[in-house]
Amino acid sequence: MRLKLTFSYDGSAFLGSASQPHGRGVADALQGALERLGIFSRPLFASRTDKGVHALGAVASADCGEHFADLFYLQNQLNRFAHPFIHIKRIERVPENFSPRFSARAREYRYVFHHGTFSPFLARFVCFAPRFDMVRANALLQDFVGVRDFKFFQKEGGNSKSSVREIFEAGAYAHRDLSVFKFKANGFLRAQVRLSVGALLAVLRGDLSAENLREQIAAQKCHHRLLAPACGLYLRRVIY
Repeated sequence: MRLKLTFSYDGSAFLGSASQPHGRGVADALQGALERLGIFSRPLFASRTDKGVHALGAVASADCGEHFADLFYLQNQLNRFAHPFIHIKRIERVPENFSPRFSARAREYRYVFHHGTFSPFLARFVCFAPRFDMVRANALLQDFVGVRDFKFFQKEGGNSKSSVREIFEAGAYAHRDLSVFKFKANGFLRAQVRLSVGALLAVLRGDLSAENLREQIAAQKCHHRLLAPACGLYLRRVIY
């Protein structure tokens, strides 16, 4: 039977979500936990994240025998071996044709800023930055919404056949010392969110004009290619 696993992970403990030559990817750790229980199928992931990027609601699939009928028990046993950097939040049985990547309708990301005093205990999980104009940030984020060619918002060397994506929602909100940028799309290019946040911060700091940002979003000219730090980025959920 095919299982759908929804899980969170601390990306600072890994070299990215994909399997790595030295076994330091999220996929390697998850596969290791599955193998401890006698499940030897390679887990397939819905999304790929870079080194240091976190997840609140990542999704993967794995195939196993029918004798793993008690999914709650299986979840608890998996967490024994996946902790402390991965936590299985839910396991569901899905049809055999379910694909975590191709069955997904949308993905959501959050980018988290902290405007308070720097803390080494939070440095792996937020991007420390001065406060910025939230009204202006929301206005700038609206320029990303719609079907766009984001060829200037992908890491060089990306192998996507097309750089066209549809952003369904983009916005910003604040809570105490935190500010959050949110993005929801039918898919994302490699490092698209970090490059988008990096360009937005450049405008909010006054290092880049809003017009130059719009030109880049319109795929007319590239003005900014600096990545926002990975520590502030979270894959929030995958929508089916």
